[in-house]
Amino acid sequence: MTPPAPDAAPDRGRALRRVYSTCQMFMAAVLIAFIAGSLIFTGGRIAEQQGTNWSEVWSWPAFPVPAWLLVVPALIGAIVVIPMCVRTPAGLANRLLGAVGQTVAAAGSAVLFMFLFPSDAGPIAMPQAEDGYLGWHWLALIPSAFSLVVLLVAVGAKGREYDRLRMTGRLPS
Repeated sequence: MTPPAPDAAPDRGRALRRVYSTCQMFMAAVLIAFIAGSLIFTGGRIAEQQGTNWSEVWSWPAFPVPAWLLVVPALIGAIVVIPMCVRTPAGLANRLLGAVGQTVAAAGSAVLFMFLFPSDAGPIAMPQAEDGYLGWHWLALIPSAFSLVVLLVAVGAKGREYDRLRMTGRLPS
């Protein structure tokens, strides 16, 4: 094990980054499981209005995804993101940049599910639909967007120091 670089700060944000990544990747994994399950069990039918491509084993949706399944990890991520960014040293800013991609994937799953599972009532009318509303999954999009903004600000703030450490060869391993 190599000793840390002389001016490298200890990594106090590791546990927070793990919690954050778990929350974000869980949301993306739910989407992947839903799509895979739909392709396998519902005859290739992803959306309710879509037809089947082959005989279905179960009727759509094979795996209903309630909104709380995305909202809870999105809220946990939003609670953890600020302390995570503050506690992550500038030498590990590249890990925050990786969290940006995870957050985009999580937000994308919220967007897809709010269209895949429309609601009978709600505050946001479904585009080009007369009586449908966006599914309550959009509530997961709000904390995900907040987390994305915080991450982008943190990456911007720590990016110069990261570049300085990289140029001088003092990045922690």
